[in-house]
Amino acid sequence: MALSSNDFCPCGSGDKIRFCCGKHIVKELDKLSSAIEGEQYIATLKQVDGLIEEKGNLACLLAIKGIALMATGQIDAAQENALEFLDVEPENSTAWAQRAITSADEPHKVMEYVQKCLEHSSTEQIPQLIMPAIQGVIDALFASGNLFAAFSHLTLASAISRGNQQAVMRMFEFVQNPDYPLLLKQRLPLPSIAEDASYGDGYEEITELSRRGAWFLALDKTEDLLEENKDDQILMKAVAVLNTYLGQDEGADAWRDYLATIDSSSDEAVEAEAYAQMLENQSNPDVQPINRVLYYVADLDEVQERLVASDQARLVPSPGFSNEDPDNPPPRAIFVLTDRPQPQSGAELTLEQVPKGIASIYLFGKQTDREARIEVVPSSIGGEQTASDILTDIADGKLGKSDSTEEISQVPVLTDSMAWNPVFPEDTPQDKIQELSLEHRTASLTNIFPKIKLAALGGMTPEEASVDFDGRIKLEACLLIIESNLQCRDHNATLDDVRESLNLNRFEAVDPSDVDLNQVPDIRLARYDVSKLNTQQLGDVYQRCYFVGFRRGFIHAAEEIVKRDEKPEHVNLSDVYAALLDSRDSLEGRLELVELAKAEITVQGESPAAWLLREIPLRLMNQEAQTASDLIRKLENDHINEPGIAEQLYGLLVQMGVMNPDGTRAVPSGGVSDPSEGGIWTPGSDSNSNPESEGSGLWIPD
Repeated sequence: MALSSNDFCPCGSGDKIRFCCGKHIVKELDKLSSAIEGEQYIATLKQVDGLIEEKGNLACLLAIKGIALMATGQIDAAQENALEFLDVEPENSTAWAQRAITSADEPHKVMEYVQKCLEHSSTEQIPQLIMPAIQGVIDALFASGNLFAAFSHLTLASAISRGNQQAVMRMFEFVQNPDYPLLLKQRLPLPSIAEDASYGDGYEEITELSRRGAWFLALDKTEDLLEENKDDQILMKAVAVLNTYLGQDEGADAWRDYLATIDSSSDEAVEAEAYAQMLENQSNPDVQPINRVLYYVADLDEVQERLVASDQARLVPSPGFSNEDPDNPPPRAIFVLTDRPQPQSGAELTLEQVPKGIASIYLFGKQTDREARIEVVPSSIGGEQTASDILTDIADGKLGKSDSTEEISQVPVLTDSMAWNPVFPEDTPQDKIQELSLEHRTASLTNIFPKIKLAALGGMTPEEASVDFDGRIKLEACLLIIESNLQCRDHNATLDDVRESLNLNRFEAVDPSDVDLNQVPDIRLARYDVSKLNTQQLGDVYQRCYFVGFRRGFIHAAEEIVKRDEKPEHVNLSDVYAALLDSRDSLEGRLELVELAKAEITVQGESPAAWLLREIPLRLMNQEAQTASDLIRKLENDHINEPGIAEQLYGLLVQMGVMNPDGTRAVPSGGVSDPSEGGIWTPGSDSNSNPESEGSGLWIPD
């Protein structure tokens, strides 16, 4: 489609060509636009250079030149072009986008370029390059550890892309990841002001800037308003929020300034301190080094034999190292060193009997320019000596003195102090492992955590902070962060016993009757009595908690949804039942839930196929092979043509060992496949044996 003078100018000003820098070269811009659309970038560059020489450094020409240079991989030239572009148009959003995309500066500086792009963009036209600029800075911010700024820009990218599937999925994957703190992922809107606020017009401009992601400019204007309205509580919170969007170190002080203006015993005060702690930890984490110890050994074979024979060393099978670099071959063997001998069996294991991994031992053979060596990497801070003592004892004098010690990583003090690193005997039942893991978590939180000196508490232990006036709110915030993170994985997890041991109040269920839940942060939603929520509120709480991966919140809401006859209209019931499935502790409870789900889904007029797929492995675990076989046949006969069902059934059968990945029937041990079955089996094929025969049940691998 031909470019006309009524189209927006390629420079990104937001003005139409006839009012902008390209008004005298419309025909030329049309040709350049066509060349770009046809991916004729080299030809575009030649034409642009000729026009620049003739017409000068017009912003529209520099914008097109930058696109062509980046498309042809000429990043240095593109960066030089971006700087020229900014000399001509220092307030041009496209120029700043090109600056961000081509920059090799550190992530915070690149974020400033992206912010300048957003600051100078118009609401009528979003610059073409703004999305790649934002995506680039998101990756850089994540890599540098500035998670607050990375998440804020990720949220912005999702909003700007208006439903782009890739952007939405990336956002969803992030918020569903339980490794990221809930406080980081929850909604953090700017505070609202009173209708009669004297600075209403100025704050409205700040809100608009914030909405389109121009947070640096919004922050500057908010700080200006705060200068004129000293100690204004709303403006102080807005400064803290905007600093948090940007992941600024100053955010910690801003949150504490705001905290000083509100009730220190309130939830909001604890959350403000929690944000301050997380921002401080982001820029100055409370970490200590892990050091690797190196030994050169004369007889590596003998040391390896002694490790194999030792009941305090376990060989790591098939570590999976590649050997692509012949000058630095992978280790010959890897062992895990334990603090005590390995028990004969894990069936009746107690917590005190579980061996703990204290170090990884890497054995390297002799190289051209290097003797055979052993590298010891301890599992915890300061664990070098203990690991070396045990290894020296196992090696029985064959190890010699350590050659060198080198720092290889930094680990959080709190995580390290409460780490377990169990090494279970191979026959330990899975339910026993889960039982002992939960027992250890409870014991470490109750007995170890209170005695750890933490930077977040000003160097005090939780026990010391609990009796200190200023330290108490820091402790409450620290507990809030830990507890909410645990509850994203385990809906039963609470720190009530820890709070009680430290003379802090336990959380009690809150009546939501007079609460506007739209004004409540996600981190509090699990505290409300779900039985007193109306149907609309219940659905909203479920969806909000589900979106940010707050397991405790959405499991509580899901349980209530299942109980009620009236279901929230905007909630997918299949998702509700699926969320509850993993929360059931027993196999019987899961099967009962599957039956309820199938009945409810059928009443709603939806296909039960997804639930039949979930039911098959549960029936097998319950030793109901014939029932599982019947379910497979039902899927083949009634649902195989539904989207995705054939592929999911195929994958399930491969996983269960019923089918080989190549599509052939798996054969029981010692069995031979019958050629009459047709060789390749696919869901929906007619090669099944007679369903009435005794052989119709599934073969389950031993």
